[in-house]
Amino acid sequence: MKKILYTLLFLFSFSNVSFAANCAIDLEANGMMQFSTSAIAIDSSCRKFTINLKNTGTLDVNLAGHNVVISKKADFNYLTSIVNPSNGLDNGYLPEDKKVIYKTKFLGPNETISLVLDTNKFAKGEEYIFWCSFLGHWGVMNGSLTLS
Repeated sequence: MKKILYTLLFLFSFSNVSFAANCAIDLEANGMMQFSTSAIAIDSSCRKFTINLKNTGTLDVNLAGHNVVISKKADFNYLTSIVNPSNGLDNGYLPEDKKVIYKTKFLGPNETISLVLDTNKFAKGEEYIFWCSFLGHWGVMNGSLTLS
């Protein structure tokens, strides 16, 4: 019996089975201006990390679209101060700015988008934030993003 257990243990340790980190998250944005989580932790073993965003709200994209913007937490106040509808829905109401690490367009009801992040753009110990840049949403629709 011991021999069988040792053999199985040996085979298991050299098999293709791995316990890799989950390098994706399904994130929902709802009609109550809430994300389905307030924290995203990215395992440093992930070279790429995917955020699958779905707008579960029912209001038209022009009235209450949702998106994801990722920036350093220290840049959050500056970036929210330059949000302007004249920048367009597809740009998340934000102009091009180097302080925006990633952003998606706004999504309408039941729309989805996948945002693939290059984890080399993040540093351990740095504070990042993900947020919705629709007018007024970022006050409650935000959360921490960390590289662990």
